[in-house]
Amino acid sequence: MRLKRSNVLWRSAGARGTGGDRVALLDTTVLVDLGRRPDSEFHRRARAQVARLVAEGHTLFTSRINEAEFRVGPELSRDPQKELVRVERVLAGVVILEFDAEASLRYARIKEHLMKRGRPAGDCDMLIAAVAIANGEPLLTRNPRHFYDVPGLDVTSY
Repeated sequence: MRLKRSNVLWRSAGARGTGGDRVALLDTTVLVDLGRRPDSEFHRRARAQVARLVAEGHTLFTSRINEAEFRVGPELSRDPQKELVRVERVLAGVVILEFDAEASLRYARIKEHLMKRGRPAGDCDMLIAAVAIANGEPLLTRNPRHFYDVPGLDVTSY
């Protein structure tokens, strides 16, 4: 495992990938930031990272768990329809990966690893990490702390 402090980068040795394509899994923070006003600093930073990934030949993915987290916003909004349009616009640009049997196994291993270290982590974040690892994808997030010490996870932050 290799750690680079500037981007919090972990390298995976045994990830399966998706047919040789370069891919990137967008965390919920990225989806939220892409849905912000274009003049927002977080929007500009997320958009720049996504543009870089696309220029490098990455296909953009997110997980069903990220989609569920992202859809909470409209439910809490004063204008749910307006927020739902924003959510749908952002999600239209990414492919959604399911939580499958391989991700389930990876989740169990991640939880075991963190529990043995006395480092509990949020279940949604660990489910997201498991999907990324199971598919051999790097994870792009604004909150790399949520994924610290997850073995085999390649994390890039902005």
